[in-house]
Amino acid sequence: MRQLRFEGNASIQSSTLAAAIGTTKSSWFATFPLIRWIGLGEKRYFDETEFRRDVLRLAVLYKRSGFPDVAVDTAVRRTDRDAYVTFRIKEGRPVIVTTLAINGLDSIPEGPRQRLLLDLALRTGDVFNRYLMQTTADTLATRLKNRGFPEAAVYAGFVSNHDQYTADVTLDVSPGKRARIGAIRVDGVKRLDSSVVSALLVSRPGRPFSRDELFQSQRNLYKSDLVRSATVEIDSANYTPGDSVPLLVRVGESPPFRVRAGVGYATTECFRTQADWTIRNFLGQGRLLDLSGNVSRIGVGRPFDFGFDKNICSVSREDSIGSSRFNYQLAATVRRPAFLSSNNTLSLSAFAERRSEFKVYVRTDIGTTVELLHETPRRQYPVSLGYTISYGRTEATPASFCAFFNACTPDVIDQLQQRRLLAALTGRITRPRANSPIDPTRGSNATLEVTYASKLIGSSAFQQFTRVLADVAWYRPLGGSVVLSWRLRGGLIF
Repeated sequence: MRQLRFEGNASIQSSTLAAAIGTTKSSWFATFPLIRWIGLGEKRYFDETEFRRDVLRLAVLYKRSGFPDVAVDTAVRRTDRDAYVTFRIKEGRPVIVTTLAINGLDSIPEGPRQRLLLDLALRTGDVFNRYLMQTTADTLATRLKNRGFPEAAVYAGFVSNHDQYTADVTLDVSPGKRARIGAIRVDGVKRLDSSVVSALLVSRPGRPFSRDELFQSQRNLYKSDLVRSATVEIDSANYTPGDSVPLLVRVGESPPFRVRAGVGYATTECFRTQADWTIRNFLGQGRLLDLSGNVSRIGVGRPFDFGFDKNICSVSREDSIGSSRFNYQLAATVRRPAFLSSNNTLSLSAFAERRSEFKVYVRTDIGTTVELLHETPRRQYPVSLGYTISYGRTEATPASFCAFFNACTPDVIDQLQQRRLLAALTGRITRPRANSPIDPTRGSNATLEVTYASKLIGSSAFQQFTRVLADVAWYRPLGGSVVLSWRLRGGLIF
């Protein structure tokens, strides 16, 4: 299949029609044998039986979308190896919604009722689309369940006039009684205290029932890293319609420990290794302790100098900045989920590190960081505020000091290389729009970060600055398991 086209489809997008049929075209990359061999393209073949069924599928789709007189014709051009398919559609006259009656909302006050009816998928004057009619009914039911009506149900019906091409749609709403959250029962906890699980829930006793908050509560449990499975639902065995809504929370606890390790190689850093050990529910209350460390320049930097610079590592033997000593980073972090609120996470870290850039600089630091992360699942814009204070020094080449710090004389350079306090306040906001936080294949992620270091918050007079960083990454699938990702990162420092 080399080409798949649709003609005459003024009311339904070609992408929607293509998703509704079984005939699909081959990937553009499949035209190149070498690229297809490495997995960037996929061949799809023309199937005569599926092709005939697709004509019926498109006709049914159009009729349920409000075009009862639709006619679907086809054109197929074949070569020795390829097929080019075109579906030619005559939509015909559409059926128009003349009335849309929504009954059963009289008990709801005017203001909330107007918000319930805002931006519904189907309205008077639209083409009568049965899919949109059901979407409208589901939207109303969902909005009611998110506003305190756990028993809400919406029943859709219609009467159509084939001669006049009109339809009268009726949505009968049964909201039920408004209810609040009642008792919460937690099952599956062993090492964790049930109060820790309850603290992570957005749904609390006394709050109006909201199905959306049940999903948010489940998401909070997963993000805490304390559980590997979680469900938050109505405790149907103890629920009587009209009373408060009891909740049942089922969790499967994560293992008490997690260990990760890795090794790597780079030409200028030679061999490097890293390890991370996580202790879950450290000292109770759902705390997590992360112990992490990484070491690089193994094989060329003191005291791990094994002479690898003579063969496999491209590092100069001269005792220059950033080449003669190994780099390291050691950190211990305690995280406390549900700090003051189910949407907050408090972290306290202590660290020691030496990082460098070959023939540019070496930075040695010890310090501590406290950070508060606020993440509201509904808005999905994580915001964090952190304060870091460290004591360290920077060694750099005279050219680097002159170029980046405007320090070009030995007396000024000597002052900059002394050990000093650095205190920085960092704010960060993230806009995650990728389809997966772990292995994204579609969407984008964006981050804006601002760091402020000043004497006003404890920093040395020689270490005052404001830094702004922006980072955006996009992801697009190319076919199979191959994803194209590109990233744009930029910043300013004053």
